[in-house]
Amino acid sequence: MTQPTGSGDSFPSLVDKGNLTRREAAARAELVSHVRYRVALDLTAADDQFRCDATIRFRAHSGNTLTFLDYAGNPRLLECNGTPLDTGAYHAERIYLPTVAGENVVRVVGTAGYGRSGVGLHRYRDPEDGQSYLHTRFRPFETHRVYPCFDQPDLRATLEPAITVDERWRVLANTEPVGEPEPLPGGRALWAFAPTPPLPPYLTALVAGPFHRVSGSHGDLPLMLWARPGLSDELESAAEELFELIGHGLDHYERLLKRPYPFARYDHVFVPECAVTAAEHPGCVTVDENLLFSTATTTRRRRRAEVLLRAMANMWFGGLVGIRWWNGLWLREGMATMLAAQAQYPVTPFGTGWPHFEQRVRARARHADRLPTSRPVAEAVPDTGTARASFDAIARDKGASVLLQLADHVGWEDFVGGLRRFVDHHAWSTADPGDLLASLRSAATTDLTEWAEEWLTQSGVDVVEVFRPGSGATAVQLSDPPPHPRRLRPRIGCYTSDGPGLRLRHNTVLHLDPRGSVRAPCRTAAVVLPNDDGRTHIKVRLDPASRRTLLNAIATLADPTARAVAWGALWDDVLDARLAARVFVATVLRHAPLEKDTESLRLLCGRAVVAARDYGERSNTAPLLHAMHTHLRGELDLALGFDRQLALASALLRSAVAEHDSLLYDVALRRPPWHELATDRNLRWRALLRLAAHGRPVEDLVAAELAAEPDSDGRRRALLVEAARPRAAAKEQSWHRVFSGAHSLAERQAIMAGFRQPGQEDVLTPYAERYFTVLESVWQVEGPECARSVARGLYPRVTDVEQEVLARTDDVLQRGRLPQELLRVLLEQRGELALARAARARDAVRTRAG
Repeated sequence: MTQPTGSGDSFPSLVDKGNLTRREAAARAELVSHVRYRVALDLTAADDQFRCDATIRFRAHSGNTLTFLDYAGNPRLLECNGTPLDTGAYHAERIYLPTVAGENVVRVVGTAGYGRSGVGLHRYRDPEDGQSYLHTRFRPFETHRVYPCFDQPDLRATLEPAITVDERWRVLANTEPVGEPEPLPGGRALWAFAPTPPLPPYLTALVAGPFHRVSGSHGDLPLMLWARPGLSDELESAAEELFELIGHGLDHYERLLKRPYPFARYDHVFVPECAVTAAEHPGCVTVDENLLFSTATTTRRRRRAEVLLRAMANMWFGGLVGIRWWNGLWLREGMATMLAAQAQYPVTPFGTGWPHFEQRVRARARHADRLPTSRPVAEAVPDTGTARASFDAIARDKGASVLLQLADHVGWEDFVGGLRRFVDHHAWSTADPGDLLASLRSAATTDLTEWAEEWLTQSGVDVVEVFRPGSGATAVQLSDPPPHPRRLRPRIGCYTSDGPGLRLRHNTVLHLDPRGSVRAPCRTAAVVLPNDDGRTHIKVRLDPASRRTLLNAIATLADPTARAVAWGALWDDVLDARLAARVFVATVLRHAPLEKDTESLRLLCGRAVVAARDYGERSNTAPLLHAMHTHLRGELDLALGFDRQLALASALLRSAVAEHDSLLYDVALRRPPWHELATDRNLRWRALLRLAAHGRPVEDLVAAELAAEPDSDGRRRALLVEAARPRAAAKEQSWHRVFSGAHSLAERQAIMAGFRQPGQEDVLTPYAERYFTVLESVWQVEGPECARSVARGLYPRVTDVEQEVLARTDDVLQRGRLPQELLRVLLEQRGELALARAARARDAVRTRAG
């Protein structure tokens, strides 16, 4: 890509030709059914193109009606029912077809290009072995980048792929190969696959390359694990645990849903530059290869288990039962996230998943509702552009939170009964959220109309606030509610401080009245904690007395879920500019080291660093980080166990300021004071990042790391470190790299993450206006995936002209000339910047007062 240009003052109206409206999809679904694809792909050309020869058969319910296939390639031959179509039949990535009533046969031969942004047919060239590795990601509207199809979720079809590749490669798809690969001249081989069951196009899969395999099974089901040969040791090391996890997970979901795993194979392929942590193609799950660890801590293993269990849930909710249109995205995303948390305890050795659900999933959901881009869970999705922008925390995290709320509303047993009914009624078909509610109504004999109206069609999150009047009585009421507050029934925990710590005296479920307050029986409690069981999706606002007690004794809350809720309330107060960032940091330093759960320790220390860097008044940042570093150094010297030491060391390096550069060099040179951690690659790269951000020379150390492990992860980290340097020339080089076309989107994302370093406002300020001038061109030249990433990753949040940035953003939003996908990102980033400014102002109040 050439350097984008464009006027920041007058954006022309931009139209994305790769877009499908819901109205068009509905009309096409009325006409078309019984779709079958036979797709032959030749991936052996030496250039950046591959050849496609596709035959599409379908039934049309009326004749003399024009419909269309989606195709983003370059068609060379077009035939419909044996008749050639002229070039005018192809326009704006659509092939228009004159159909006849009954059976129709279409043939399309064309070429298309490989992707480098993680969508379509993504190609990665491995610098270690010189080989290429390919994988697909098609959701929501990218399948037609590879082969012509009716690219919408409700037109499920069978796919029979035939793939020609280098004879040394392996090819994977949703189904089993038919026999052995057929040798072809020129060192090529043809892989043919059995037809898939009816699937939406976005769930079809293709993976190709010289992957390393580890084989296993679960009963009669073949299980395969795959990775690049450079990761064969990590794959072999993890295989036993992964096979055990997959087997136990399948057993759990089959018992839960009373429905067997619905596909004939189950591969997991760890691929480079995966745009998501896992893509849930039926029978062939692609997983980010960074989930194969050289150092497998408990925290990393638990997160990997959560990712695989979430993808596994999608085999039923997404594969077996599909969504009808993208307004149902939240259902499949949220259901998989919630069920993965529920499965942690029965499936894994890591204990219950609910405290982590509260800490991460619920916190992300509340934050998404804090921003001006908040929207209802059941958002109207008029087109695929809106769908692309809807793969976010509202769909995934708030969707999961709302579904857990629904399970609590009807009772877990009835909820599971409704899920079973839903899956049975809609297997191998499509459904929408109304179908799920109908199944739950039948199972629970509960009218869910009001619940759906309150939780699915309204945006925002309700705030439950505690008041402690002088009489000692406690009142709990809805505060700052959305326009139509929901009926809530949270559990309220009343804790006393008599004895060595906070002890639960009693709890009660309150039926809150949206019109006023409700008294709670917590007259003499030291802490009144709404939602202490984490079952209700609300924001908790503590009364001053409870907050003071928690700031001094939060670690003594014995129940991990209650403790997660309390920490979440404090973090929300920082983000809402109600608690100074410096107070939160001090609380973390005092109490987080007492956390027995390493993941909680890592999360809290990470939030403390963010509070100091992003939400603390700028004159406070360096002293806060210095104090944090000093405290963590002492804790690390006393820590026992590799996982705990690694969590503390990671936070220690993140909090390092220039005075700590000698320690950073020791870590980068593999001679840290903690000998057990000398081999951890992540720590070395983290040390290099901080050194680079401090302006220290690290080029030789980066080169040494790359020479030792020249893989995709190392290349991205090197780019990130180089972008973090605080010199004008370094920033200009990184800015050019983002737009040069020489790097994949994954590499560009690393560059952008390094580019925008807090504390470098002076060198970043000149890029504020340049940012607004490139948005138009990056969309036109590179398309939605890259444009959204650039809009988010380069938004000028670290400058000396924040007020001007906000005004400039408002101007672009008011003009409305950019695509809605980009405008949503701009509105979101504006909200993040405004939030940070308010939090910094809150942190500065007492500083100026002394």
